[in-house]
Amino acid sequence: MTDEQKHGIKTVAIQTGLTQFTIRAWEKRYNVVTPLRTETNRRLYSDADISRLTLLRLATEAGHSIGRIANLPIEELLELIGTEGMIAQSSAIAKEDVSQETSLRFYIASCIAAVKQFEARTLESTLFAASVAFSQPVFLEKLVAPLMREIGEQWRAGTLRIAHEHLATAVVRTLLGNIWQGFDISPSMPNLVVATPRGQLHEIGALIAGTAAASEGWQVTYLGPNLPAEEIVGCAVQNAAKAIGVSIIYPTDDQHLANELRKLRRGIQEHIPLFVGGAGAIAYDRVISAIGAARINDMQTFRIKLKALRAQ
Repeated sequence: MTDEQKHGIKTVAIQTGLTQFTIRAWEKRYNVVTPLRTETNRRLYSDADISRLTLLRLATEAGHSIGRIANLPIEELLELIGTEGMIAQSSAIAKEDVSQETSLRFYIASCIAAVKQFEARTLESTLFAASVAFSQPVFLEKLVAPLMREIGEQWRAGTLRIAHEHLATAVVRTLLGNIWQGFDISPSMPNLVVATPRGQLHEIGALIAGTAAASEGWQVTYLGPNLPAEEIVGCAVQNAAKAIGVSIIYPTDDQHLANELRKLRRGIQEHIPLFVGGAGAIAYDRVISAIGAARINDMQTFRIKLKALRAQ
């Protein structure tokens, strides 16, 4: 038994909006999900089971026969429901007490389905609906970051093209830029320089970090991807930056990146913190530790460190 397969049928009924009778009937007749059974024959469902059952409910409410859609993959179910169904879901979630995790998975799956079809407007509208449905930290850290990580993994696995990744990046970049512009930041607030080092072309992690910092009241100078250490240092010195943040995503085996990080650390004063985050940062843990930089595992930790730094 895995940690994921932990929900009893009563919880599943509450979170999916289905009756326990319907859940059992769909299992028996259509094999829509296959829960684990305990030694006492109690059903235990996974988060993925809850997601699938809720999608099936939404599709049947839209007029589709359960017998026809029971075994469709998630992407096709999302296409049946459509973006309007996803946007309407945010009010249904509050009404029916569907879990936040279930809702987040729906939005992520819907975004990936839109990316696969090169539907930029659908991606934009779905992300906008999600930005309304969730708080900003949840939207950034539990939706946008996992979404772009999943798209990157699918690109590296060959199930998505580089064009898919570029489309998603363009849409997310614009959305985060709009969020950023909504902050009213005092000129007296400290400055944070954010970029990705030379050879790191994926910038969404850096954009998320910059948006999080701006929401904490920091003036953020965003330099974009693939920047030599000398340029990052030059900007930090000129702006009298109080900290620097860099994001590392892919590749994780760049022989030159360790040297870039060393040059970056040497170029700034010792008291200025250097934050290194992103999904690929752990691959460079040895050099990050050696130069006295701080590896950031999540945005919550990053926010805490920024608050502490501002208070100094």
